[in-house]
Amino acid sequence: MAGLVHVEDIADGTLHALACPAADGETINIGTGRPTSIRRVADLIAAHYPGTRLRQTPMPPGDPLGGCAGTTHMERVLSWRPQVPLEAGIARYVRWLHATPTALPTWLREEASAKPG
Repeated sequence: MAGLVHVEDIADGTLHALACPAADGETINIGTGRPTSIRRVADLIAAHYPGTRLRQTPMPPGDPLGGCAGTTHMERVLSWRPQVPLEAGIARYVRWLHATPTALPTWLREEASAKPG
């Protein structure tokens, strides 16, 4: 598990930290404070692509079991929290991929179009 945060929230949080005098000299984790499994992300993406089969593989040796950044300090110093929920961020990304198919590498586009369906 990891704490995942949308890129727009990372940018917004960073700008808040840059503009906040109380953040000067502080180390601030920008995050949601909620752990998210890669499986959860895969399930959310697969929901946009009916018929998608997910493949589960063993966790690589040495990978941490999980965790996420603590955000209490961020919230206190910046008076700010991320605004883009995971589900909304994935939905935005899927819409962008549909609108920008060339963003996918050629090999992946070819593999996706070769699947029956």
